[in-house]
Amino acid sequence: MKTDLVEIFQTIRAGIQPYATRGYTVHENSENGYDLYSEKNIELKGEKVTERFFTGVYINGNAVEVKINTDEFSTTNHNLSDFGKSKAGLTISALDDSKLKEVETLVEIIHTNFKEKEWI
Repeated sequence: MKTDLVEIFQTIRAGIQPYATRGYTVHENSENGYDLYSEKNIELKGEKVTERFFTGVYINGNAVEVKINTDEFSTTNHNLSDFGKSKAGLTISALDDSKLKEVETLVEIIHTNFKEKEWI
């Protein structure tokens, strides 16, 4: 069980970094934040969108936050924390193999949603 926030952050970041090779662009890559965006130009509801948040991991206070894009994705059945406009995710202060698998599965679900919507 990992309880050091830096170690938790680095472990989760290592799990989402491979998505950068799947067409996402790194926007933040610092000691306490890492996030990925899709930069595919699309039109959604008559509005042109040039970039869309995909996922990110951040050290915030005494926890690590894993945020995902929830635009056009229901989060009601997943017990996720609300991080504001079209962002939800997990707040983690201890990481074991089970929780890491939960994070990886959640990110893969959002990636699949992006592919189905042709946002990536």
